[in-house]
Amino acid sequence: MTLIAKENPRLSNMLKRELWSEQGYCRKAVSVTEASEVEYKIGQVLGKVTATGEYVQYDDAATDGSATAVAVAIEDKTVPAGTATQVLCLVKGPAIVADGGLVFKALVNEAAAKTQLEDIGINVDTQL
Repeated sequence: MTLIAKENPRLSNMLKRELWSEQGYCRKAVSVTEASEVEYKIGQVLGKVTATGEYVQYDDAATDGSATAVAVAIEDKTVPAGTATQVLCLVKGPAIVADGGLVFKALVNEAAAKTQLEDIGINVDTQL
């Protein structure tokens, strides 16, 4: 069968429920910086560099703080090499995301990242 069209994932494929808490909403525009150009997709799991406070792709082998999953991108964005870029992210719960909608850098421990997201109130639902 011939492929007629391919649609990019939408926010609703990943983010299933978002609630607000007493501290405010779950969303926040954060500053991301990557060493080389990276295409962030909806659902990209991010870590935070301790020294700079900037966000990068989650990498469980990193020693700069980004080995802890702390955010999920909720928009597609091209991040140029070495340039700080604002990306809208889900940074805390209460929220529910679909397991299949999360995007990870290659060769990372996805289970650890999901546990870390759960710790900040972003529940990863494996049934969706």
